[in-house]
Amino acid sequence: MGLFDFLKSKDTVPYETIYGELDVFTAASLAMPKMNNPFLLDNKSKHPMIFGYFMGVIDHMGRAYQLTEKEKRKVCTQYLLKNFADNDIERATELLKYCDEIMQNEDACSYALRGKLAMKKWKAGGPMADYATMGLIRILND
Repeated sequence: MGLFDFLKSKDTVPYETIYGELDVFTAASLAMPKMNNPFLLDNKSKHPMIFGYFMGVIDHMGRAYQLTEKEKRKVCTQYLLKNFADNDIERATELLKYCDEIMQNEDACSYALRGKLAMKKWKAGGPMADYATMGLIRILND
């Protein structure tokens, strides 16, 4: 690596690809828990588990696509906006702050690790990929 390689701009971030993968994974991960409890997202006691898990998923995506912190933050904001805030930017901003706060908790970090591993398995494909999206229901049932 040359001295001035840091000045070279990296390829354009494939945001649409990232959002598409996150949307599919999220829908599959939430499908079973929502079937069991349609009001799952209303239960605030489950929020650290749910959001911790999905912060791990986003962290894996950040590593997989070699995103900077700023790019990962943009992905996270857009992800929360679309999947959990009904396209309300103020709600998404609140959720982002909430996620930052819960990630200071050891339990949430554990959920994030499980989310990260689930996304890694899912992206790898193969026979275990279909089971990777069951990671969230396992956390919620523990």
